Amino acid sequence: MALTASAQSTDGYFVGKNFVSYNDSLLSGADAGTFTVLGHGYAKDNNHVYLNGKILNYADPATFSLSDKAAVASEVKPDGDAKQSVNQANYADDGDKPSVLDIILGTDEGTSLYSVSGGTVSYNGKTVKKADAVTFKYIGGEYGADKHHAYYKGRILGDAWGVGQFQYKGNGYATDGVHWYCNGKPVDRD
Repeated sequence: MALTASAQSTDGYFVGKNFVSYNDSLLSGADAGTFTVLGHGYAKDNNHVYLNGKILNYADPATFSLSDKAAVASEVKPDGDAKQSVNQANYADDGDKPSVLDIILGTDEGTSLYSVSGGTVSYNGKTVKKADAVTFKYIGGEYGADKHHAYYKGRILGDAWGVGQFQYKGNGYATDGVHWYCNGKPVDRD
């Protein structure tokens, strides 16, 4: 007797016949029938837009899409009726002002200078040495991470763990849960 399952697993999301999970945690309320993985940690169904398994409360799933360079929220509704176009590749209209998407995601530093193209990760036009383009993600501020390392302004943070653990906390601070960094320099946090 052979068992078959209709399921799809990609980018940390697992879409089963009647459920959706992210990294083995059930996404309650997710609609498996309309759930689509968009890439770069983003997904959506008829009701919500998700980033790394968390609902983006102010993103409209009917209009949210990704460009081939990065995520683009074509209709983000921060104040009910107000609609703004946001491009994740730049994260801000100018270098000093965070975009609507930064505010939604909780990142308070505006510009991402990381890009992934042709299997290469670059920061501000310079190749990031040893970066794995397949697993690389922009974390926030000037931080990025892949499955092996975390980076600040394109340089490896020696002791930091990679994308599964590394998180941007705001105001230049980031952590992998054990090590803390402020503007790319190790700091002690109690």
